[in-house]
Amino acid sequence: MDKIIKMPKSLNIDYASYSFLAKLQNTVIDCESDRIILDFQNCNFSHAAFTAFLGALAEIAVCFRKSIVYRTERDSEIYRYFRRSGLYNYLKEDTTDYHASIAIPFRQINMDDDYIIDYIDNILKLAPIRLTSNCRDALFKNIYEIFNNSSDHSRAQFGVFSCGHWMPQKKQLVFSVYDTGIGIPALVKEKISPSLSSADALEWALVRGHSTKQLTNGIPRGLGLSDLFDFIKLNHGALNIMTNDLYYQYKGSKTIQPINYPIIGTLISITIIADYEHIYILKK
Repeated sequence: MDKIIKMPKSLNIDYASYSFLAKLQNTVIDCESDRIILDFQNCNFSHAAFTAFLGALAEIAVCFRKSIVYRTERDSEIYRYFRRSGLYNYLKEDTTDYHASIAIPFRQINMDDDYIIDYIDNILKLAPIRLTSNCRDALFKNIYEIFNNSSDHSRAQFGVFSCGHWMPQKKQLVFSVYDTGIGIPALVKEKISPSLSSADALEWALVRGHSTKQLTNGIPRGLGLSDLFDFIKLNHGALNIMTNDLYYQYKGSKTIQPINYPIIGTLISITIIADYEHIYILKK
């Protein structure tokens, strides 16, 4: 018998939505049914920050010998968003390009140089800010490091996924990277100290200088994530992380909360606020 999961009316960037998605992943993995239907028919909004995670569920399900059906009302806003975001193309293996020009299309990431350069270029082209060339180069390297660490050091079992969108009404660019690896707290505890709490381990990874080059096997989200964190503070944007049993948000102030259903790997979402009044330069 199919397992039908009713999606909430809206998925927003808040603790309740992250908790729901964490429970959803655990349900997909643990349920006895081999066919799971995610019913979006009563869902009016799904934030772009979650698209990478939602798409990755299909790959995770396959690895557990299950399949997922994404049920939507045809021509509903959710249906149209899935097409604009590139998720529809991926799930349906449809070669027609429906994704919008304001989307960073859903992809399972590979680290081929030309591929990842084009993908990050697309993120920076949509970024609603003015950058000096040096600042742009630094941001490119920081984002590249996040993708590289997600691919190489996280031990991603089922792949690395990314998606994003320029949200014109909110005047925000949101992009997310989700790796199906060991998770930041688990890896930091393994490499630094098993006595660290999950929260302390995550905060260690956000400190400047705690970079991948410090240790032989590397610690994920080192200098790249630290520098992006500094940029987010300057831009008054937001950083959201769900990893292992933790939810972390920085949006002017920091929030760390435990999650009852630990997830596989790490979901990082970055929100860049439109700002055309300033030019961002690289600090010395």
